[in-house]
Amino acid sequence: MKLFNQILPLLLFFTFQIHAQSIYAPVSSRVIGMGDASVTMEGYWASFQNTAGITTTESLELGATYENRFGMPGMDFMAAGVTGKIPFGYAALNVFRFGDDLYNEHKISVSYATELGIIKIGGRVNYLQYQVQDFGTQETYSIDFGGIAAITPQLVIGAQALNITQSSLNIKAEQRVPTLLKLGVSYRPRDYFMLNAEIEKDIVRPAMLKLGAEYNFLEKFYLRTGVNSGSFQSFYGLGFKYLSFHWDYALSNHAEMGFSHSLSMHYKLSKK
Repeated sequence: MKLFNQILPLLLFFTFQIHAQSIYAPVSSRVIGMGDASVTMEGYWASFQNTAGITTTESLELGATYENRFGMPGMDFMAAGVTGKIPFGYAALNVFRFGDDLYNEHKISVSYATELGIIKIGGRVNYLQYQVQDFGTQETYSIDFGGIAAITPQLVIGAQALNITQSSLNIKAEQRVPTLLKLGVSYRPRDYFMLNAEIEKDIVRPAMLKLGAEYNFLEKFYLRTGVNSGSFQSFYGLGFKYLSFHWDYALSNHAEMGFSHSLSMHYKLSKK
């Protein structure tokens, strides 16, 4: 097992070469706890998902998240960022890292969002870097775009396109960045309950259905759960809000690989 853990990042790299795409990962324990049914989500963590959702940000917010998958070295996901309101809309700056010294991926993103009536729109420019020890570094850019619309206070729809530029890591486009299309709906019959359904389609893979639910009780606590079709995983999450701090934890279980754990925190600076 120790040897397997040591060579796992290299195996991931060669898998990356064969399938010609990098790893896509949901960011934050809140998102993971709901099975990544996140295209309609609003608030701070929307800056890593559908950036149209950051238009509910009222003050400057800072956050960080960490996830380890299956208890394996090298399967670490880390991200941090800042989101806030600016004179002509909303903006975010995020950084993301996956991997270790053998194989790693980095992403730096700059996002902008605004409101047009009941419609919220947002876009993100990403700088992507991939590095494999003894194989060198490759880099590229990509652009994401999304929107959210509140049809009624109880019914919200969202859509997002990731990598609309269809960027790749070489001229022949043999190593591509994932191009994903997402369409989702959120039903919110009460302020304390949310049920999300989402379809995600990679342009070279079958569509995936994602379902997630969040229940807020006693104002400060959150329970979450979610499932994905075809992924053999179930998702669970907890949240706690105290003053300006918000903590989240997520647990996911893969039928064959085992458990993964995620912890997130974000802090809302008080308005002046």
